[in-house]
Amino acid sequence: MPVRETTRGSRKTDLGGRYDLVICGASFAGLAVARQVADSGGEILMIDRYEVGERQTSACAIPTCWLEALDLLEAEAQRFGELVVHTPHRTVSMPLPWEFSTFDYPALCRLMWERSGVRFETAKVDGRTPGEEDGLITVETDRGGLSAPLVVDALGWRRILDPGMAVTPPGAPLSRALEVHPRGTSKDLEVWIEREYVPAGYGWSFPAGDEVRVGVGSFDPEYHVRKPTEALAGDLGVEAEAWQGNWIPHRLREATADGVFFAGDSAGHCYPLTAEGIRPAFYFGLALGALLADVLSGRSTRERALADYGRFSRSHALRYDGLLAAQRTLPRIPPRLLPSALGSLTDERLASRAFARYLDLAPPGFVRAIGRPATAGRVLARAA
Repeated sequence: MPVRETTRGSRKTDLGGRYDLVICGASFAGLAVARQVADSGGEILMIDRYEVGERQTSACAIPTCWLEALDLLEAEAQRFGELVVHTPHRTVSMPLPWEFSTFDYPALCRLMWERSGVRFETAKVDGRTPGEEDGLITVETDRGGLSAPLVVDALGWRRILDPGMAVTPPGAPLSRALEVHPRGTSKDLEVWIEREYVPAGYGWSFPAGDEVRVGVGSFDPEYHVRKPTEALAGDLGVEAEAWQGNWIPHRLREATADGVFFAGDSAGHCYPLTAEGIRPAFYFGLALGALLADVLSGRSTRERALADYGRFSRSHALRYDGLLAAQRTLPRIPPRLLPSALGSLTDERLASRAFARYLDLAPPGFVRAIGRPATAGRVLARAA
């Protein structure tokens, strides 16, 4: 494990100075970038307001094949082979052609960081100095200005390092989600599409070993979800405790701006409709990390990496638009028709086809492909 040099509070020291790469954000996207650049040389610093793995903000579930591809099964909590969907008139059990896993957030994050060997420090990012000086971008933090030619914003939906695209809820393309983590067990991965909980959105129960992660998400950012979350927890007979919540982008954003690279929620990489953000954060983070590794090793330039990464992210726009259209359509389906709309997915052939297409949005084979010894730009062009 990399040696920590400072702590919070009065023992904080100045980090100001020049680096070759600064990764802002140490959750899924930032850690995926760190994984790819680990052996590229240069002075690399990853920063976050919180310790690695300290602040979980999602139900932490992902297709099992992605944990396998990243060699992270050690962090797995529970595995599922079907999805149970509740509607007002019927409960549907959908067989999954691939398994789904919940995982331990601190364990997974720490594994990724330790294996990367990238230096990490706690620091709060406040913004960036306008423009560049000598080709360097300066990130302003509570521990000094960090200057580097390569800067990644993986800080989440606020998109802090792009003042021109400031995101302010609730008047922004964001979904609202809230979740509780009571003690308990269950064998079922469950979703509720019931308007008694939320007019546009869904509720969920994701078991993870000795706890269940119960929450409600609303596609409408104006709709508050605390009371619906309490209601769902009460209906399931669990305590509404250990709260966590977050805003979730549901529209793709530009992945580069003013020389900065954006990954994960800061680039709107979270999928509309399902609000799955972990897998795309890994997917785009790995892609970005491979491009940056080429720059750090002298095989490419920042300008080429900016162009390749922006093009790669934009190449997924039609798929994101399709999911957003489905997100807007779901609340308009009359409740009595929901069982019929979902019932077709109980057929194994249809379910296999539908879920396979969904998995192909970010296939696990990408992990191996992007890790092969080839120029990253060529790999991404083929993947797009």
